[in-house]
Amino acid sequence: MNLKYIMDSPGLWIASCFTVIAVAVQSVIFLKAALKEAKRIKIPKDKYVSGIRSAIITSIGPSLSPAIILISLITVIGAPTTWMRLSDVGAARTELSMVTLASGLLGVSPSSVGFGMKAFSYSVWGMALNDLGWLLVALFLTHRMSKGVKILYSKYDPKWIKLLMFGASIGLFAFLLSSQLVTNTGFKVDFLVAAFISGITMLIMLKLFKRHQRLKELSLGIAMLVGMLVTHAIY
Repeated sequence: MNLKYIMDSPGLWIASCFTVIAVAVQSVIFLKAALKEAKRIKIPKDKYVSGIRSAIITSIGPSLSPAIILISLITVIGAPTTWMRLSDVGAARTELSMVTLASGLLGVSPSSVGFGMKAFSYSVWGMALNDLGWLLVALFLTHRMSKGVKILYSKYDPKWIKLLMFGASIGLFAFLLSSQLVTNTGFKVDFLVAAFISGITMLIMLKLFKRHQRLKELSLGIAMLVGMLVTHAIY
């Protein structure tokens, strides 16, 4: 049977939809739980609604890169599997890398003439197993970390714990940025320029819109877009 037909077959669309539905249901459950908890601890409605709106707007910028990779993946593994995988993961580039790595075990490359049913099945298994470590960490360590945070709050000054968490967040984003700036191929000057422009744009917008909450909510998303567009124009 033709591989292209199998990759875009109704059967794969049906099989793929289960993961997408599970992700959608999880999102609704988590949102309802978050809203319930916000009411329990008496967070003002305007505060958490503002946070939700800001998160939605901010997600637009990071969604542009996966959209480009989505087109590449569709040509290699078909639309159903691409739809399923990119609904499940946050690092779209990893999926394309895993397809290349898995098919490389058979001595073929994606989109080549030798990329057949076996290479396709290897690729699907490779992408699935690539997520296994993250799932196991979340499954076995999340509740333990929650207990750890409660112990810290009970034993130490909550103000210092909040500062510690804030510092950890900064360190996390700094690590993510540095891993993009310095790679095996060398230092990415254009990435540094994009990060610098985005940071400056963010600071300017926060200063200008200090008294306009709605506009402040847009600042992160706009800053990322400005950074990408200006850097693209320069390079």
